[in-house]
Amino acid sequence: MTLKPRSLPGIAIAMAILLNAGTLCAADRAPSFDPPLSVERIASDRFEIALVQARPDDGAISVRGTVTPRIPHRGAIPGHIHITLIGPDGTRLAETDASPMRHNRQAQSAYFNARLRIDPPAGSTLRIAHILAGSPVSLSQ
Repeated sequence: MTLKPRSLPGIAIAMAILLNAGTLCAADRAPSFDPPLSVERIASDRFEIALVQARPDDGAISVRGTVTPRIPHRGAIPGHIHITLIGPDGTRLAETDASPMRHNRQAQSAYFNARLRIDPPAGSTLRIAHILAGSPVSLSQ
């Protein structure tokens, strides 16, 4: 079989598609909580928590997500993300803060990630809230 120089870019594109498909299948087999961990999102006045992923990670919880403005615009997203793990009986088991980070200056959303060093009991809830500086928000709901 003889390959022509013009067919090499097509082969490279086909290989990239096949490798990407294998990566997506591997992502589907990522560890998850059993029973599933419920996630509660608390938005601020101008920003909302758009996407949240929580995965077990060696006796801890890895949390990542996205914060987007309610009215799409570019620019920094002020404030911080407060993450709380609440047990089935309503007690706070762990909590931490994360900062929203943009991918670039033109991004209309920001991502956050954090790690809680606790293995959640069954029936726990992960509460994620966006807090603006100086906001009178109460998280004791």
